[in-house]
Amino acid sequence: MISFNCRPATWLFSLLLFAATGPAPAGAQTGVPAGTEANKPPVPAMQHGRGPKKLALSNAEGALVTLWKPDLSRRELVPKMGMVSIPPTGVDNYHAVVVERDWCNVREAIVRYEYLRGKPSGESPGKLAAAIKTPLEIVPDPIPREHHRYYARAEAGFIVRYRDRVLPGHPVELTTSNGTSLHGISDGDGRVVLRIPDDFPDMVPGERDRRSAELSIATEYQTGGVRYQSALTAAYRVSPEHWQSQGWGLAVAGVGFAFGGLLSGRLSRDRKGGAK
Repeated sequence: MISFNCRPATWLFSLLLFAATGPAPAGAQTGVPAGTEANKPPVPAMQHGRGPKKLALSNAEGALVTLWKPDLSRRELVPKMGMVSIPPTGVDNYHAVVVERDWCNVREAIVRYEYLRGKPSGESPGKLAAAIKTPLEIVPDPIPREHHRYYARAEAGFIVRYRDRVLPGHPVELTTSNGTSLHGISDGDGRVVLRIPDDFPDMVPGERDRRSAELSIATEYQTGGVRYQSALTAAYRVSPEHWQSQGWGLAVAGVGFAFGGLLSGRLSRDRKGGAK
C-alpha cells in the first residue's frame, strides 16, 4: 500500500449496478501490491431492473460525490451505506458522476459517464466531456454514442488532461474486473488508444453472450506538492465478433447464392414448360 505523510492513501473504486436487483458488489482497493486479495477487482453485479441507478463505492469516507448534467449544472449526491443513488434529472443524455477525496497531499478522483433518459437536452455529449470536472481527468475520446458501448476487442481512445492542458507521454493503466491489466502512454496530443481486453471466461463460439464487466483507466500526476490520482470507469461487453464471424457470414451468403441459383433455374424451366 502506498503511504504518505498523514495516512495511507487508498484508491476509490466504483461499480454500476441497478437498484432492486441482485446483491451489491464488494468494492476493491488499488494502490496495494499486485497479487493480494485487496488488489483483485470485484465481479460486477450488472443486472437490469427498475428504479434509479446506483453506484457502489468502497473506502468512500470523506468523499464528495457530484452529478454533472448535460448543461453543466451540478448537484451533490450523498452516499448512504456505501451506495450512491443517481436520481433522474428529466433530461436525456450523458451525465457524469464525479467522486473526489483529499488525503493530505493526495487528491483522488473517479469519473463515470452514464446515460439517463428524459426529454431531449439539446446539448452535445462533447460539452460535458470538455468541461473540467476534476483537476486530473481521463476523458473518453469520443464518448460512445447512446446505443453504442465499449466492447471487448475494440479500440477506445482517451485524453489525459490536467486542468486545461493535455499531458503528452503520460502513462495510464487499464484494469478489468475479469483480472486483466495493460498499460499505455499518451501521444503528443495527450491521447492514448487502448484495445479493450477480450477476457470473458467460458465463451461458447457462435453463441450470443450478453455479459458485461467493469474497466478502469487510471493515472496519476504530481505537481505543486500534490499527487493527483484519477480513474475513469465504465462497463464493457463481450465482443459480438464471437457470434458474428465473417466465416459464418460467407457460408450463409454462399447458401443464399446456391438457393437463389436453384430457384432461378426452376423458374426458368417452368416458364419454358408453360410456353409449349
